[in-house]
Amino acid sequence: MSHGTTDETLVDRLARPTLPLDLLAIVGYAVVAVALLSRPGVYGSPLGVAVGLPLVLFAPGYALVALLFPGATPDDAAVGRTLAAVRQHGLVETERAALGFGLSLAVLPILGVALAVSPWAIDPGTVLLSVAALTVSLSAAAGVRRLRRPADRRFALSIRAWADGGRRAVSTGSLADRAVNVGLAAAVVVAVAAVGYAVAAPGDSQEFTGVSLLSQNETGELVADDYPENFERGESRPLVVELANQEGEQTSYSVVVELQRVRQADDGGAKVVEDRTLATFTPTVGAGQEWRTTHEVTPTMTGEDLRLVYLVYEGDPPADPTTENAYRNVHVWVNVSA
Repeated sequence: MSHGTTDETLVDRLARPTLPLDLLAIVGYAVVAVALLSRPGVYGSPLGVAVGLPLVLFAPGYALVALLFPGATPDDAAVGRTLAAVRQHGLVETERAALGFGLSLAVLPILGVALAVSPWAIDPGTVLLSVAALTVSLSAAAGVRRLRRPADRRFALSIRAWADGGRRAVSTGSLADRAVNVGLAAAVVVAVAAVGYAVAAPGDSQEFTGVSLLSQNETGELVADDYPENFERGESRPLVVELANQEGEQTSYSVVVELQRVRQADDGGAKVVEDRTLATFTPTVGAGQEWRTTHEVTPTMTGEDLRLVYLVYEGDPPADPTTENAYRNVHVWVNVSA
């Protein structure tokens, strides 16, 4: 049995090409990301965006690159990169990172097609679990393939080289050179942090509430089409109203349903000459969540081209709800006979 020397540092132990540290990190990140995004209120929030984007846009592609190129690249192979050299020696770290993003974008459509033909619905939870499962599977296969290669021909993160390079950058050369190196490193950190903040903290224009009307087609599927158009007075027909909360926080809504008789105004717009309130809903929807309910529409006045409108407000509605003072609204046109 062999033991490490007493003066062996942590960097020395991590630099051993025995464990695929990069793949372990990718698998750990995928597991933690899914666990975090599964918590209520995280998905759709700035934290959820910051955690989910690397999982979707980088992790599966990097794992696939690791599977395809398990070999290491010696220092003398870094110059004159040809296809034959890549096949024989593998890729360097920067090439792996760049291909990780590119292959992730190529893999996601294929994964989407696979989900579309599967019995599972395409929703955020299914997509996240599928991406994480694909990442873990590719990483496991890549780790097995990499460990089968000789230790000196196996790719491993150059932790010792990075650490030695960082020490040389701040401990050698003139004071001006060391100051420039430290300044460049700080600039890179600030730039990465700024990009991350811009992605993870969307502005007010990116915070919204989506409202939609759905109906049931012949197969029982909910679609944004085939709305009931012709009613008899007192007849009930179902419509499904749906809210999608992308405000970044839990929000209380009021949904006021009105049947309106409108006439063309002098300015070319629509003027409401008569209205009847049919229903009011007051849901509270968590951040990144959806709320859906079936509304049995029962018209209380007759006429042609009546506007059935759903007015959405944050909090309590005003005394006189209109399309002008509503936060969001959606409508369909119906005919009601006596």
